[in-house]
Amino acid sequence: MRFGLLLKLFALCGVLISNNANASNIELPTSMGIKNQHSCFHDVFSDYDSWFKFVYAKNESNFKRRGIKDYSKPLKQFEKRFNTMFPKTDFDAAKKALDCQRFTYSVNGQEVDGLLIAPKKMTSTQSKVPVVLYNRGGTRNYGDLVFGHVVYSLFPVAMQGYAVIASNYRNDEQYGADNIDEVTRLIDIVENIPQLESNKVNVYGASRGGLTSMQLARERPNKIASIVSVAGVMNSELWAQNRAGIRNNISLIDGYTKNAKAIHNKLSPVQWVDELPNVPVLLMHSKDDTKVSVKHSLQMVEKLKQHDRPHKAIIFPDGGHDIIGYKDKALNHTIQWFKSAAIRKPKNDSI
Repeated sequence: MRFGLLLKLFALCGVLISNNANASNIELPTSMGIKNQHSCFHDVFSDYDSWFKFVYAKNESNFKRRGIKDYSKPLKQFEKRFNTMFPKTDFDAAKKALDCQRFTYSVNGQEVDGLLIAPKKMTSTQSKVPVVLYNRGGTRNYGDLVFGHVVYSLFPVAMQGYAVIASNYRNDEQYGADNIDEVTRLIDIVENIPQLESNKVNVYGASRGGLTSMQLARERPNKIASIVSVAGVMNSELWAQNRAGIRNNISLIDGYTKNAKAIHNKLSPVQWVDELPNVPVLLMHSKDDTKVSVKHSLQMVEKLKQHDRPHKAIIFPDGGHDIIGYKDKALNHTIQWFKSAAIRKPKNDSI
């Protein structure tokens, strides 16, 4: 299963729903323009069985609409895939241990969807909870932080004792070529939640989110503890050469027709490593990634070496864009990176 299929499954495994169900113990700062705060665990997502039935019914409806007469086999395949990706024991453990809240916040006059996941114990603990700011992949609605995405990608991080905050980006985002105000605002929000460690945050990005993570580090260098990029975009021109859809999206960015090179430079961390904070960077990638070539991470490694920045590269032999088959290993590397960054700067290394 590759990136497109994974995101399609995420889309079927949950939608963004805005209501005011299940208030949280986490007090998000209304002074930051926070509105519509509600629990992720509500309605059809209140328990595992109701979530599964909801997604199962959506699949069944899709098969009927497509005129498939015998869809018993694909439904069984879906059920097996769902149970593999989202084990009930993991879901139940996360629901018991985590507080997951969706909210909207205002950025330059626009309402943006945000997400905060945190250990429930953070409301009573003496020490502050370390923060991971997650930058999702995809463009516009593609790659949204729907429920399935959150369960699969973010609950495992939060279960390790971290608060995870994320943005769905604004509607007119241009890969951050103009600004990433909706992402930098998350740091401002964190600073206004007393239970969170706001002095420094760890940054974690996937695919296009790798680019966003580097942009954030450049914008708020003094607030970054470490960076983890999984299959991250590091070279805009290489990215555009590889995918016609991305090439078209970039061509529509304000100012592209006047100076395409300048836009590509803005979207290429390999061009401005010297502007990044001197914090440890972990790059993970698969050799057979066809969406974002492994060349992105390899080129970034060379630039980090040139600037003597602490880093490590982990290149998996296969797994595609989603490093399928290496999820647990990647999670372990990520958590260990965050922990080690809190203690010391890791040595430069590539494996």
